[in-house]
Amino acid sequence: MLKAGILGMAMAVASMGICAPALAIGPGDYHVKGNNGEPNTDYEGTLSIVQTGESTYKLTWKIGSDKYDGFAIGNNEVMAATFSSGGSTGTALIVEDDDHKGAYKSIWAFKGDKKLGVEILVPKK
Repeated sequence: MLKAGILGMAMAVASMGICAPALAIGPGDYHVKGNNGEPNTDYEGTLSIVQTGESTYKLTWKIGSDKYDGFAIGNNEVMAATFSSGGSTGTALIVEDDDHKGAYKSIWAFKGDKKLGVEILVPKK
């Protein structure tokens, strides 16, 4: 099962076009542009990443009037996260974005979803 999970994660990262490190900046505030995995479901918001331990992070998304609280493990290059809002939970994989210095790409889904959402996380200046 572990091999299948690692293979799935590697395939997801590869499908996002990630090749070499892009020097993501890690903890900080980000502008979020995303899509819920369906046509005409684009959204924007913010994400705050706070490092809480050597390899742990607190994540807080604000999308419109909704707030999502999350927890991640990883480093400045790759984070595996869980999140929740209004009684729903989900998971996300957040990886460096080769196309935008200091930014991340993310794929995510709520528990039970059949499609992946996507996000681009660009550092706020």
